[in-house]
Amino acid sequence: MKKLSILLVVLFGCVGEDIIMDQVEPEVRVTNTISNLEINTTWQFEPIFFDNVGNETTPDEVVWSTSDASVAIINQDGLATGLDYGEVTFTVAATINNIPVIATIDSDVSDDPTSGSLEIRSGKIMTTSSYDLQGNFDISQDGENLLIEFEANYIADQGLPGLYVYLTNNPNSPAGGYEIGAVTVFNGAHSYLIPNVDLFDYEYIFYYCKPFKVKVGHGDIE
Repeated sequence: MKKLSILLVVLFGCVGEDIIMDQVEPEVRVTNTISNLEINTTWQFEPIFFDNVGNETTPDEVVWSTSDASVAIINQDGLATGLDYGEVTFTVAATINNIPVIATIDSDVSDDPTSGSLEIRSGKIMTTSSYDLQGNFDISQDGENLLIEFEANYIADQGLPGLYVYLTNNPNSPAGGYEIGAVTVFNGAHSYLIPNVDLFDYEYIFYYCKPFKVKVGHGDIE
């Protein structure tokens, strides 16, 4: 009976007040946005699409457009061409399971070399249980790998049973995500180097009591 009581305390401590909902909004995400397009050159945008549970999917249709065809044009494969100096917005619109999704990329066309618009993403871990779990992080590209760096304010309660960390596109479930592994650092700065993952492949860092299949916290990657 004593072992059962301890198990129930641990389990309900993980659950807290959460109600698990796996549904998310479908989305399109452009993984290689640019802030500047060099005039008289091209750039191939690479969109990825996610369904209502955060899994990568194939859209029903995709339409690319540009806000000013005198400045830049784009074909229906997402290949943009800079024509004249100025500002332009590229738009990709799609439907996923009959739900419309859209993403925009604001760029300048100039003599400067084509350059990316974002090199570092960041966020903050927040607990969704009665256990302490918090901390800021930065994410950057390191060649073909993803570098996740947690700051000194990171804390994870060592009482969390079977705590694992994931990258996901669903803030409510690790399904379809990338399992980084069991948490071994519970206090202070540390980092993970994730092989063959790009900066825009995932939208959340996700913490999970793996033995009980219960979420205990997450952080939006902004």
